[in-house]
Amino acid sequence: MKHILFSFMTIAMAIATSTALNAQRPAIHEIDAINDSVIVEGHNLYLHDKLQWVMSDAYKQLCSSKTASLAVVGNLNDTLMSGIMIDVDQMKCVFECRINLNTGDIEPFDLVRGLTPKEIERAERQVDLLDKVSELDGIVNIKEAGNLNADVVEISPKLTRVYLLQGTNKSKLIPFGNDYSFDFDASGNLIARRKYHRSFIPIDFSSKEGNIHKCTHSHLDDNPYVTPTDVATFLLYGHDLYGMKTFSVYSKALSCYFTYNAETSTIVLVDDNDDMKPE
Repeated sequence: MKHILFSFMTIAMAIATSTALNAQRPAIHEIDAINDSVIVEGHNLYLHDKLQWVMSDAYKQLCSSKTASLAVVGNLNDTLMSGIMIDVDQMKCVFECRINLNTGDIEPFDLVRGLTPKEIERAERQVDLLDKVSELDGIVNIKEAGNLNADVVEISPKLTRVYLLQGTNKSKLIPFGNDYSFDFDASGNLIARRKYHRSFIPIDFSSKEGNIHKCTHSHLDDNPYVTPTDVATFLLYGHDLYGMKTFSVYSKALSCYFTYNAETSTIVLVDDNDDMKPE
C-alpha cells in the first residue's frame, strides 16, 4: 500500500511540476512570434556582416584604387543590399559590392564614382554613431580571440541599431557571446542598449579532427531565447565556414532547448525532458 501511495504521490508531483513549468512559459504562439522576429533580425545582421567580409576581401584583391578608409553597408531596395568603400578625403566611392537578397549572389564593382545624398547621409551617421559607441562603458574586446566587429543597421527611418559582435581569427572556433547592440533615434540620441550574453562562450573544437555537426550553449534566466546575434554568429562561422546546419540554446528560464536550423530558417522548442533534446 505504501509503494502504491508513494508512486501516486511521485506522479502527482511530476504533473504539478510540469504544469507549473508550462504555466511559466508564454503561449506557444507567443514563443513562435518571438523566434520568428529573432530569425528575421539575425539574418539581416548576418547579411550586413557577411557583405562586409566579402567586400573587404574583394577590395584587397580587385580594387584598383585602394584609398578607402570607410566601409558602409545598407539596403538599396527590397532586393539589393550594397556595401561601398569610401575615400573620405575625396568623398568618393572607390569600390562596391552588392548582394541580391533573394538569391544571395554577390557582385563586386571596381569603380570610382561620386556618392549619392543617401550614401553621404549614411556615412556621416555611421561615423557619428560609432564614435558615440566607442565612448560607452562596459564594452569588452576579447583580444586573444580576435576583434569586435561593428555593424550599423538601419531598422527604420527613426531607428538605427549598432551591433558589436565578437570576431575571431582562430580556426575551428565559433565566437558566441560578448555581443552588444545600441539603439539611436533619428537625432542620434542613445535610447536603448543590450548586452546579449554575460560573457564570451566560444565553441572551440580545434582539438577535434574534422568539423563538428552541432553545438549547444546555455542562456541564463535573464536571456531565455536565442538572440539575433546568436543566429548571425552561427551563420557566419558555424554554417558558412564549417558547414553546420543547426545549433541549440538551452534556456534555463524556460527549461527547454531552442534549436535553430539554417536550412529551414526555423527555431524549434524541445522540452528538457524530451528524448529528442540536443546533446
